[in-house]
Amino acid sequence: MDLQQIRYFLETVAAGSLSRAAVRLGISQPALSRQIGNLEASLQQNLFYRHGRGVSLTDAGRRFEEVARDVVRRLADVRTELATGAIDDTGSVTLGMPPSLSASMGADLALRFAAEFPRARLRLREAFSAVLLEWTEAARVDIAVLYDARSSPSLVATPLLLEDLFMIEPPAARAATEPVQLQELASRACILPGPENGLRRVVDAACAAEGVRPRVLTEVDCVAALKQLVERGVGPTVLPFGAVHREVRDGRLRVRPFRSASMRALLVLATPANKPFTPLTRAVMRIVQDEVARLVPLDVLRGVTRNLEGARPRPRSEREVPEPIG
Repeated sequence: MDLQQIRYFLETVAAGSLSRAAVRLGISQPALSRQIGNLEASLQQNLFYRHGRGVSLTDAGRRFEEVARDVVRRLADVRTELATGAIDDTGSVTLGMPPSLSASMGADLALRFAAEFPRARLRLREAFSAVLLEWTEAARVDIAVLYDARSSPSLVATPLLLEDLFMIEPPAARAATEPVQLQELASRACILPGPENGLRRVVDAACAAEGVRPRVLTEVDCVAALKQLVERGVGPTVLPFGAVHREVRDGRLRVRPFRSASMRALLVLATPANKPFTPLTRAVMRIVQDEVARLVPLDVLRGVTRNLEGARPRPRSEREVPEPIG
């Protein structure tokens, strides 16, 4: 495999046929077919379906396209970075974060950025994943932390944290302490974010897989309001630990883990594919990754930060179920 083969592959994807791609590349169709065949042989996978209208990607082809676009883009970024020299510490970066994460690390992240780049400016914007995705694809933010987004022609996604979700309840002397079965979401009146929210989509998908229909009392797209309603005893909600770690520490809320391995959400760092990826943007990504890695051992965030390429929740053994808090 070489870069020329990757370039030929991406051009064929864009053109939708070998003949059109060959014209764009200025080579013969047999030569292009030979290069694509060599690439498929090196990967031991068919990347394209051949049909009368041209070609379309196989599942292996779609996966390879994600990686290939990221490789080409990163190489271009490195070339630009090396050509321009040191980081421009007078620039600005806009970072979008979901409320569940900004509440636990937004302040520390801003302070660290200010200490490392005192002449640059970091703007933090908070919104739910659906809005952050729109902002990222429209290049209105330089980086966003999104729930379970995948790389696409308009988006480059890098796994950040496979985050555990918890049932959030008010403290009670005789409340249940065992891990939560998903069926409990159907038997209790819950307060959940709206269906467009990334966390809600994880909950709905996990419940649908087990034939459970959550009993939703009301939908609230505000983490602060969700926590207040739980504190007042209106009903439980579902959030990652980082969103409530202060309230748990102060005894105002408690958390219980879910038994279902599907009750985990993959957080990714996403950048617009059509916007220049500057060295300062790369530095902000590094700071976000470092802060997440720092907060997991401190029990501010709960989840997995390593080996996340292709990460999806896996079944837990009984010994892996975390102890309930509160």
